[in-house]
Amino acid sequence: MKLTFNHLEKWFAIFSVVFLTGILRWASLFVSPDPMSDSVNVYNPFDPINSLIQHAIYAITLFFLIARPRTTFVASRKSFLIWALLSLAIGSFIWSDFPDWSLRKGITTTQTTYFGVYFASRFSMKQQVHILVWALGIVALFVIFFSIIFPNSAIEAGSNAGALRGPFTQKNLLARVATLGVIVFSVSLLDYKMSNWFLWIGLSTQVLLVLLTTSKTALLLLFTIFILIPLYKSLKWRMTITIPIVITAILLLAGIAALVSFNWESYLIALGRDPGLSGRTELWEAAIDKIKERPWIGYGYQGFWQEGGGATEIWKQEGYKPPHAHNGYINIALDLGLVGLFIFLLLLINNYIRSMVYLRFSRSSIGLWPLLYITFFGVYNYSENTIVEHNSIFWMLLVSIAISINKPNNFSTREVASEAPENHHSYNLIKSG
Repeated sequence: MKLTFNHLEKWFAIFSVVFLTGILRWASLFVSPDPMSDSVNVYNPFDPINSLIQHAIYAITLFFLIARPRTTFVASRKSFLIWALLSLAIGSFIWSDFPDWSLRKGITTTQTTYFGVYFASRFSMKQQVHILVWALGIVALFVIFFSIIFPNSAIEAGSNAGALRGPFTQKNLLARVATLGVIVFSVSLLDYKMSNWFLWIGLSTQVLLVLLTTSKTALLLLFTIFILIPLYKSLKWRMTITIPIVITAILLLAGIAALVSFNWESYLIALGRDPGLSGRTELWEAAIDKIKERPWIGYGYQGFWQEGGGATEIWKQEGYKPPHAHNGYINIALDLGLVGLFIFLLLLINNYIRSMVYLRFSRSSIGLWPLLYITFFGVYNYSENTIVEHNSIFWMLLVSIAISINKPNNFSTREVASEAPENHHSYNLIKSG
């Protein structure tokens, strides 16, 4: 196969996405397998290497953006709420207890954001999904080989004994990446009419990783996603009865959610979880009390959970040092106050609605991707934190999707044709285009 600049650029995108999962840090080799341990983390020699990779990726990305000024400008101006939230994060160093730290992390998050702009402006939605399939497939293979070679580091001890964390510091970090992988491979399989063996193997591997993490949150979210797929697909129907059906189904799901919420203690005990969600409810209550002290603009971007910061009282109360609130919505309120939380909710709701419109006009199953991802992002942040993170695949994908579904040529003949499913059974991503 003739190697072209387009091939190299796509492989650059694949490698960058792998990097943004955080897997290249090999972090579990240097962090205790017991999440409640008081042991001091060992110096990670891969951090300087990752820092160099980070700078290289963002420098190359900036070059591509500057080289295509028109597409960059058009893409950037379609994401006002993203820039508003990012501006608040960067500007928060003014009132942060750790101004240097908040400013530095804000700048890094800006770099992750403009990679999302590049990803959306350079690749079609179909190409984005293909790149994610390759990247997350590589990540899954890396996790498997790492776990075989370093089982003592890859498997957690203590309260989560036996749970797989792979090269990540904690099992939930692996679980959310694997859950994302399940969604990506499922969408691709639907686009290929369920007939691609490579994608079936990939999907099975991602599901297996979720199961091995023993993350009940990830498992319940997978169950929800698989239920929502046919529901979301019904939005493509051209019949007027579609909307009443969807509304009825959503109300039914809401009723089930209400039933679960009223009997949650019994269900959690049956799932092997304590009714306090592993102590998180107490953590959330303590964090909300701290929000009340600085309600409007918070403690500064990533400034609350620093040594000597606002989290000190919470750490004493909890008996260990959680790195965040284990709830994205609470965490963003701590960082950027109710103003930041309001902007983020507007961003999420606006793009959820636009994703429904995008799906309605899309001719292939790739149109499911934005809606499923935003659902995943919104739900997962109830128990984890993936909002406005630097070097995060999750924040990058939210940015790229928000821009992609707002591009002016979304529903043009060229864009729709590029999403049409292919008839061959190979999965040849690296082709010109």
